[in-house]
Amino acid sequence: MFRSLRVRLALSHAFVMLVILTIFAGLVLLLLARNLDHGATDQLAAEAGAQVERIQEGGAFAPTTDVDLPSASAVQVAVYRPGEQAPVAEPKETPSWLRPYPDRVTDLQIAGEKVRVLTLPAVIDSTTVAWVSAGRSLEPEEALIHRVRSLFLWGGVAALAATLLAGWWWAGRAVRPVEESYEAQAGFAADASHELRTPLAYIRAGVETLTQHDPALGADVLSEVDYLTGLSQRLLQLARADRGQLQLERTPIDLAVTCRSAVHRSSVAHGNRLSSRGTGPLIVPADRIALEAVLDAVLENVARHGGGEADIHWDLDGAHEAVVTIEDHGPGMPAEAHHRAFERFFRADLSRTRDTGGAGLGLALARALVEAQRGRMWLGPTPGGGLTASIALPLS
Repeated sequence: MFRSLRVRLALSHAFVMLVILTIFAGLVLLLLARNLDHGATDQLAAEAGAQVERIQEGGAFAPTTDVDLPSASAVQVAVYRPGEQAPVAEPKETPSWLRPYPDRVTDLQIAGEKVRVLTLPAVIDSTTVAWVSAGRSLEPEEALIHRVRSLFLWGGVAALAATLLAGWWWAGRAVRPVEESYEAQAGFAADASHELRTPLAYIRAGVETLTQHDPALGADVLSEVDYLTGLSQRLLQLARADRGQLQLERTPIDLAVTCRSAVHRSSVAHGNRLSSRGTGPLIVPADRIALEAVLDAVLENVARHGGGEADIHWDLDGAHEAVVTIEDHGPGMPAEAHHRAFERFFRADLSRTRDTGGAGLGLALARALVEAQRGRMWLGPTPGGGLTASIALPLS
């Protein structure tokens, strides 16, 4: 139980870190891509604008190839006269994609590379004398974004691994005091239950002698001794379940036979009026004694709180589970109390005494026995009123 809690704490810690890293990496990549995109456009605008200024100042139409900045050498510039398809000067060295486009900025896909072309008009005396196109590959920006993305990916994996380890360590430190306290509580219950066995057996032997002289008083005291004996045995079993020491041997049994046997015992012991139905034989791997104890506890609850009437049904639920349902027709239980009913010493009606309400350990022990057989147990309402207890057991 505490190991699963520790795992959940570590995973929740890592999940929070994953969300933070994802948001941070997404924002960084978004801002980086936007800045690189604007930077590429600004560089093209500067190169094309410089060529437009030379033309407007009466310079040559042919673009200059003499550049001082290494970054500018990646930009190609071509000048086109209006209405002409060939660029001014050395048309053979100008790539076919570098030409004027209707839009100021145009992105192209050339030989698997993303290319951007910026087109500006050269205007003299309100007349367009030339079109200047500046273009360059966006591969350097794409490569930089890819490297940063890879850095975030592998760095995020390393950070998550470190977060998991740190979360596991911190969760262990946080859970340890609770685990020690829980172990101490379970140990106390186990030790107390074990130590009560001998004095209770001695008291019972003495009371049996007393019964010969005062049968009424002896019967009352024997009833109390039996109650304390049953209580100590249930506490001991629950303590073993808490410690993971409740080991049950699962062997193939006929669920139909087990249910019918429990119905017969409950009818004789508690006077319950029970109806049973289901497919049979229905073979499941289970501990027969433990399963009978579970059914006895539920049917005892029917006798105490369910009006003494119930319908028992067993059948397959899909291909992986067999389910037993016990539907009583008593006053039922509030929906919010269904889960708490499996807590120790819980009573839905606080006005009940242990004579009418029991010790409050029956369902807690029943679910512990079911879970020790890899099964599940839960409560729900009965249609028309009452409480339904369901027990699911795996078929493998």
